[in-house]
Parts: sequence; structure tokens; C-alpha cells
Amino acid sequence: MKLIACHINNFGKLSDLNINFNDGVNVINQPNGWGKSTLAAFLKAMLYGFDTKKEPGAFERERKLYKPWQGGTYGGELDFEADGVEYRLVRTFGLTEKQDDFHLYRLATMVECDDFSPLLGEELFDLDRSSFKRTIYIAQADCMFSSSDSISAKLGNMAENTNDINNFESATADIKDMMNKMSPNRITGSIKKRVNTLTALEQELKKYQAADEAAAQLSQKIDEKTAQKKELTGIRAEYGRALQVASEDSRKQALRENYEQLCAVAKEKESIYNAAMAVFGEKAPDEAELLEKTKQAGELESLKAVEDNLSFTPEEEQYLDTLSGMFKDGVPSDDGLDEMQKKIANIQSVKNEYSHMELKLSQMTSLAKMADDEEEPETPEKTKLVPAGIVLMVIGLLAAAVATVFSLNEKYNVKEIMFLVVGIAGVAMALCGVVMMVYGIRLNNKKQRAYIRLMAEREENIKQKEIPIQELKEQLEQIQSGITSMEHEVSQFFDSFSIEADESQYQEKLYELRTKAHDYSRFNEQIGKRAKTKADYEKAKASLDEYLSFYGYDSAAEYTQTLSQMKKQLAEAGFAKENMDSALQKKAQFENDNDMDKLLAPNECPYTLDELNEMISKVEGSLDEIRASLVQYGRQMDDLQEQLDMRDEKEQEYRNCKQIQAEEKHKYEILGLTSDYLTRAREQFTARYMAPISNGFQKYFGILTENTDRDWQVDANISIRMKEQGQLRDVRTMSAGYKDLIGICMRFALVDAMYPCEKPFLILDDPFVNLDDEKLARGRRLLAVLSQDYQVIYFTCHGSRE
Repeated sequence: MKLIACHINNFGKLSDLNINFNDGVNVINQPNGWGKSTLAAFLKAMLYGFDTKKEPGAFERERKLYKPWQGGTYGGELDFEADGVEYRLVRTFGLTEKQDDFHLYRLATMVECDDFSPLLGEELFDLDRSSFKRTIYIAQADCMFSSSDSISAKLGNMAENTNDINNFESATADIKDMMNKMSPNRITGSIKKRVNTLTALEQELKKYQAADEAAAQLSQKIDEKTAQKKELTGIRAEYGRALQVASEDSRKQALRENYEQLCAVAKEKESIYNAAMAVFGEKAPDEAELLEKTKQAGELESLKAVEDNLSFTPEEEQYLDTLSGMFKDGVPSDDGLDEMQKKIANIQSVKNEYSHMELKLSQMTSLAKMADDEEEPETPEKTKLVPAGIVLMVIGLLAAAVATVFSLNEKYNVKEIMFLVVGIAGVAMALCGVVMMVYGIRLNNKKQRAYIRLMAEREENIKQKEIPIQELKEQLEQIQSGITSMEHEVSQFFDSFSIEADESQYQEKLYELRTKAHDYSRFNEQIGKRAKTKADYEKAKASLDEYLSFYGYDSAAEYTQTLSQMKKQLAEAGFAKENMDSALQKKAQFENDNDMDKLLAPNECPYTLDELNEMISKVEGSLDEIRASLVQYGRQMDDLQEQLDMRDEKEQEYRNCKQIQAEEKHKYEILGLTSDYLTRAREQFTARYMAPISNGFQKYFGILTENTDRDWQVDANISIRMKEQGQLRDVRTMSAGYKDLIGICMRFALVDAMYPCEKPFLILDDPFVNLDDEKLARGRRLLAVLSQDYQVIYFTCHGSRE
């Protein structure tokens, strides 16, 4: 398997980065801070994703650590080859693992496939993330090696059973610890301790035999006292039944006395009620009606007060007379007043508009007059071509005529050709004159038409300017007519209420009119209320007089006091009736609750309650003595029972201890056999890969150190120790450079042993940084050897390690 190329969208500080990988060694030499470790972390994240566990190291911080500095898509692409097939892996990362996205394509077709899952690294290398960091991926500050279950399983070609592999040390340690805790020979062993416990329990059980004998004697005494108690309890029950009969006789006597008292109270309450009702004669007033009349008496006083308040003062009477004269033809409504107010406001608005239109008419008239004063177009001058053409034509015709005359007269000795030329010239001149005359006439006609058109346009312009002036004059006449009409309407409105007002007082007079109209309406409303209040008062007074007369009371001004007295007397009668009804109800309830025939029958018991109580007291004394004896015997039995319970607990403890001892001895034997079997299995299993690892380490260690002596040792836990001064020592005590050298060789040896067939690629983040110059040169030779079998991605910041 190998890497082909990668593209980083955004990862840490890296953005839009493309890298191609070749077979053999690929050295990425960039300065510090370029992002080499970030690129290595990108490759690791593309294979394994981010770790969700909080294990030590950078993995627990990687998702936040490598979040893109510049924003954008978090992730990228990785092209690789596995089992002869080329793939493209696309991963994007989110804030959490649930937001991560994984896609895998075959490069040949770019069709998405499911040959591998998001656990790509584990499926490619048969290694988990932690084991990948210990083998194939070597960080700059982490060259040392330590084994894991996943590495051991891969070495034994058992990648599917990592939970059962290489737990030998922990298993054998657990078994040894368990056997030490159960040892029959150690003082601290549970089996040894339990032997002592069993011996102590056997001795303690012998002490409880005397307690058995004492318990038997106490049990016999308790039985005797229990029989006596039973006999006396029967006698006590007989006395108790007799006491119940005597108690019933006593109860009936008390009830008879109670009934007699109820009868006397009922008779007394009935007499009091009859006396209270005698005040009202044959019929008592209804309480609800009396309450209503009392309320009516209170309203009567209120009506009188309201009537007084609604009376007018002399000034108000005088003002009302004035308003009555003003509004004899009717009171204007608020809507009518509002409408008149709008008309008054509209008059001023229309007058303002009339003023603006007059100003506009003056301006338009001035403009029209200016247009009339403009100069008329000049009369066009006639061209001189017409008279010149006439002259030229006449001259030409004369020349042609003269030439013709002379050519026909033989007395002139002139050559004929000369006359012909003169004639032609005359004709040509005449034709030119005709042309000039025609052209001049057409030119004069054109100028005359242009002059006529200009004059017509001037007349039309003057006419068009006169039209809006005339229209505006007509509008002004209409507006003036409207203003006159509105002013006349307003004047008539004020005259109807005998109000004199000029245009400047319209608003003020209208406000005064509105106020007086409201006052007049309010006065009329007050007059109506006073009349209604007076009628209500007279009606209520007549009703009260009639009501009081019916019940025998004289009419009086103090209606409230009289009704209050009636209410008090009615309440007293009501209270007397309630007492009477309650007394009669109690008497009836008593008769209903009790059997009166039985209640009045003679007593059944021959003994009195005191005699029976004395007899019962004697029996109770005897029972108390027996109970005291039983309590004493019970305490003694409780003391013995505690010992017997302790004996039972000890016997159960002894049996449990014997059973646990047998089970633990059996378990101890099984653990011993298991330890032996595990040791033999471990030896057989580790023998498979010990030799390949040792050979691989010898190979790479020899390249780096040129030391062929086997002064080192690899144990079954894949740990290595080096010989120093004749003794094997832990490599952790050595220098940093030497530890890195050993760790690098061990990791390469492990990779050789884990992948004998198809080799993986190796990611090396400058692991040679701590090597000296001599071993650094050999390290380059080691990379050359590795490149024969592996694709190596080597990150460095120094040219010496290329």
C-alpha cells in the first residue's frame, strides 16, 4: 500500500495545498513554522479521523488545534493504493464527530464505493489509532516504543481477537494476586483465616446447650398463666356485655330528659313568634317589598334634592328669555354650524384664489401684449435674376435675328459660317436668359410662400395666447359670482338669528352663536329633567303613602324612619320564627332519629353501672397480675431467645463458612492450573514473532551503529534491554539520542514482523533530530534500505537530513 497524492482544502494553517508522493523516500524539507507537523497530522486524521477519547497527548486537542485559521471547508482529499486498487478518500471535519463527512471513490471510475469504512486506518493496517502512533507513524519527540493489544494481535496474525491477545501480564498478575489473597499457607490468606474462624465457631456453639433447657421450663410456666388469663378474660367479657346493657339504660334515660327539654323549648319559641306577628295584624309585610320601599324612600329624598338643583337663578331665567327670542325659529344643529363654518372659511379661500388668478391674468396680458409688439417679418426682396434673364434673352434673340438677316442678304460680304456662329450664340444667350428668368420667378415664389407662412404662424400665436386670457377672465367672473352668492347666504344665516356681522366678524359671531345654541339646548334639557324629576317624586310619594296605610302606619314626612321601624319589627318576627322552626325541627329530628317506643320502655339490666364497674375492676386486677407474670416470663424468654437466635446465626455462619471454604479451595486449585496453562500458552505464542523482531532489530541496529554484537535482548513483552558494562539495563536510563536510535530500530523491526507481505507506507516526522552526525549519515543509509520495501514520507527542516 502507498500514498499517491493529497490535497488540503483547509487544515490548521495549511490551505489549498497539493502534494504528490513517489515510491521510495519522499523528503518534505520546509523551514520551521511551515506546517510539516500539521501535514503529518492531516495524513493521520484522514486515515483515522479525530480521536474522541480524552487520552493523553495531542489527539485530545487535534479537532480544535487544527481548525482552519482562515476558515473554509475543514478537510481535504487523499489518493492511495491498497491491494492493487487506487482510491480517493475525501473527509470533511465539523465541530463534533457527528458533523464529520466521509466519502471513498475508486480512482479508475470515480464511483463512490464502500470497500472501506470511516475506520479506514484500522482496516488498512489492522491497528488502532494508538498502535498506529507507536509503529508506522513516528513523531519527532516520540521515538520510544511500547506494545499494545492491537500490535500483539497483528504480530500473531490475530487482528480479529485483540481482546484475547497480550493480556498475559495483567491476567497472570491478577491470578497471582487472587491466589495470594486465598493462600492456605499465608497468614493473610482467606483460606488460612477461615480455618481459624471455623475452629472458633465450633467452640462457641458448645456454650448454648444450657440455654435450651432453661427455655423449656419457661415455656411450661407461660402456658399455665395463659390458661388462667383466658378464663378471666371470659368472665370480663360477660361483665362487659352486662355493662353495655346498663349503659344503654342510662343512655335512654338521658335521651328522655333531652326530649322533654326540646318539647318545652319548642312551646316557648312558638309563643314568642305569635306575639311578634300580632304587631302587623292579619298579614306581615314581604321582606323584599319592604326593602324595595326603603330604597324608594331614599330615592324620594334624592329626587327632591335633584329637583331643587335643577331650578334656575334669576340671571339664568333672563338669559333663557333672550335665547328663546333668538331661537324662536329653531336651534341650529352642530352639523349646520360646522357647514356654515366651512362656507365662511371657503369664502376667504376662494377670495385668495381670485387674487392669485387676477395676478395671473395680468401677467398673461402683459406677455400677450409683448408678443403683439414684436416686429412683423420683412417683405421678401425679389431677385434680380428675372430682369437680367429678360435682358439676356432679348440680347440673344436680337443677335440671332441680326445674324439671320445678314446671312440672307447677299450684299454683305460676310462668310456664312460666321453668321451661323453668331446666331447660335444668340440662341444660347436667349436660352440662358430664359433659364435665369424661370429660376428667378421660382425663387421669388418660394420667398413669398415663406413670408406668408411666417405671417400665418404669427397670427396663430397671437390667437392662441388670447384664448387662455379669455378663459381666465370667464373663470374670474364665475368666481366673483360665487363669492357674492356665498356672502349673501352667510349674511342671511346671521340675519335669521338677528345677528349683525361684517366679513371680519364671521368666525367670532359664529362661535358666539354655537355657544348660545349649546346653552339653549342645555337649558331646555334641564327644564325637561326638572319636570320628569318632579313627576317621579309625586309618584313615589303616593306609592309610599298607600303602602304605609295598608299596614296601619300613618303617612309622615320621615318615610325612612317609619320604614326602618317596620324593618326592625319584621326582623324580630323573622328571628322569632327561625327560633321556633329550629326548635320544632330539633324536636322532629329527635323523634325521627330515635325509636320512641323503645326509648320510653323500662330498664333491662338489674345492676347499676357502679356495681358493674366494681365487679369488672376486681377481674382486671387478677388479669393485671397474670399479665405482669407473663411479661416477666417473656423478658426471661427474650433473653434466652437472643442466645438461641445467636446460636442459630452461628450455626448458619458455620455452615456458610464451611461451604465457602470448600468453594475457595476448589477455586484456588483452578487458579493454579490456569496460571500454568497461561504461561505455557504465552511461551508458545511469543515464540512465533520473537525471532522476526530480533532479526529485524539486529538488521536496523547494525545499519545505524555498525555494531553486529548481540549485546541486547528482546523479551516476550516486546521490550528491549541493552548490555552496558556487562549487565542488561533498561533503555530509559540512556541518552535521548540513544533512546531514539533504539526506538527507531525497534519500530522498523516491528513493522517488518507485522507486515511480511504487502508493506505499508511510513510517516517519519524528523525522528533523526537527536542523532549525532555519524549516526545521521547512517540514518540516511537506513532510509535508502527502507525505500527498497517501503514508501517513506520524511518531514525535516534541515538539509542535512535529506
